[in-house]
Amino acid sequence: MQTPKKASTRKADLLIQGGTVATVDKDFSIKEAVAIINGKIVYTGSCENAQKYIGPRTQIINIEEGLVLPGLVDAHAHMNSYSQALTSLNITGLDSYEELVQKVEQCVTTLNPGEWIIGGRWDQNRWPTKEFPVNDDLNDISPNNPVYLKRVDGNAALVNLKALEIAGINKDTPNPVGGFIHRKSNGEPSGVVLNRAMDIIEAKIPPDSEEQYETKLLNAIEQAASFGLTGWHEAGVVPWEISIYKKLVEQKKLKLRCYAMLGDERNPEYKGDLHEYFSENRLEDDDSYMFSVKSVKLFFDGALGSRGAAFYQPYEDDRLNTGLLRISPEYIEKVARAALDTGMQVGTHAIGIRGNRLCLEAYEKALKEQPKKDHRFRVEHAQFVESQDVDKFIELGILPCMQPTHCTSDMSFVESRIGSERAKCGYIWRTFLDKGAIIPCGSDFPVESPNPILGIFAAVTRTNLEGNPSGGWYPEQRMSIQEAIRGFTIWAAIASFREKVLGSIEVGKFADFTILDRNILELQPKEILEAKVLYTIVNGRIIYQTINS
Repeated sequence: MQTPKKASTRKADLLIQGGTVATVDKDFSIKEAVAIINGKIVYTGSCENAQKYIGPRTQIINIEEGLVLPGLVDAHAHMNSYSQALTSLNITGLDSYEELVQKVEQCVTTLNPGEWIIGGRWDQNRWPTKEFPVNDDLNDISPNNPVYLKRVDGNAALVNLKALEIAGINKDTPNPVGGFIHRKSNGEPSGVVLNRAMDIIEAKIPPDSEEQYETKLLNAIEQAASFGLTGWHEAGVVPWEISIYKKLVEQKKLKLRCYAMLGDERNPEYKGDLHEYFSENRLEDDDSYMFSVKSVKLFFDGALGSRGAAFYQPYEDDRLNTGLLRISPEYIEKVARAALDTGMQVGTHAIGIRGNRLCLEAYEKALKEQPKKDHRFRVEHAQFVESQDVDKFIELGILPCMQPTHCTSDMSFVESRIGSERAKCGYIWRTFLDKGAIIPCGSDFPVESPNPILGIFAAVTRTNLEGNPSGGWYPEQRMSIQEAIRGFTIWAAIASFREKVLGSIEVGKFADFTILDRNILELQPKEILEAKVLYTIVNGRIIYQTINS
């Protein structure tokens, strides 16, 4: 009688072993090894039992003291803006307006008259006066080249007289709905424009060709992969950009997974048929899960740094200003109803207390009229939220999608801008978590760095990179290290309806991993920043590898 043969184990394409594998499953269980076949996870467990998956063609990664995480995903980012930032005039970290002018003057010498100078990331809060600049010096050094420089938060821009002239903005130009033109004492534009007023100028900037756009985009994606990102949620694409992404997927050039939100920011009170617009541009995930368009992005209020975030009471340092609304609450409700009809999610930018509350009220009206259990509507940023509104988030099932580094970037000026009482409503992660919410985490890059390690560090410490303030800013609102990691993995997956295939290291899911050189689960919080990315893996393929790793 023949002895039955044991079923042979199919050999892995890739085996990762020798360190710590944080699965981020429901128990946050820890394993020693993970095996991959055809881009999917087929095994997690001990190194000993993993040996049966090794064959002559198995690639083996021994990570020793390292940490394997599910692929880190930025749940709110702007890859196109990042691609532009990588190739434009970077004025990050300048300590005075005079330094900014010097940078522009140097750039002028390299250009022909009429060429635009595009750049950004200035922050007047770093300057001695902390006031918005006036463009007189820019006009003197760049009379023939239009200048357009975005503020660090992307919600304000500094432009020179040439740019204003091209855009047709002068003393008699009224503030557009949802925008603001700062002015000199004589009524002439000062050079700083906010939100919808920026659109007037951006419409005059010559666009990149499709080839230029694609080249810049792919370069930005390569950079993002070097930070350990395996995917991102793109917070606003238009139809022609969707066509480029689809082409990149077909050509297998898109290396990171993109969950895109359809934007119509140039048309704040869209007059067309929303149902038709959403249906024509909605794109379901295919088997690859590389690109989809199943969400709508709306911009409601502005940002705190440029005093555009909407509050009920005036700013402490601008007593005539309560912020602005770029669209009406009624439009949010209209979009939400159309989204519910067409199977779209809605993600609305809301930062101030008034912005968040009015957004929630608009969502609630739409959901009462057209109830849907698993809508997963989102509020993007949700930076200043009062307690009763946290309860409304929970009641309605709205996801607060936050960016931890926004907190640590803004904390130095929050109290002077809105006072200590309202500051207590800021970036209240623990309040949300303790009431049962999840927090999909991102960076809003290029507003902040794409590096998710910085986001995890900010979430756990609420300090800047130098460790200030000691103990953290309102430290009672900190996340745990496990919660911060969930924010960039499984919670980001839930926010994109992808939790069944992504977000944790479990059998059957896609083999997306971020591998670090040390186990940040066991480090002191201040040591998290020392972690380096060894490998970024998508679909079981190494797309980034540190030299000598």
